[in-house]
Amino acid sequence: MPDIIEVSVSSTALFILMLAFAAVVGPPAVSSVASWWSIRLRRWGRALRDAWARYVVAWLREALLRFLNGGGSR
Repeated sequence: MPDIIEVSVSSTALFILMLAFAAVVGPPAVSSVASWWSIRLRRWGRALRDAWARYVVAWLREALLRFLNGGGSR
């Protein structure tokens, strides 16, 4: 069996290493998540605008047809 090497590391050194790791890994991860959400929100916003535009056009068309057909219930 190989010998196991034990190295003692202070908690302060571990904390500094964790901060350095977070400083290197954190920003790209946050950036990719933010960009993912940005893309999704842009797509959802476009879909909502398209749906609203279709609704308004259909409503205006119906109103115009009612007007041209004589008003409806008289």
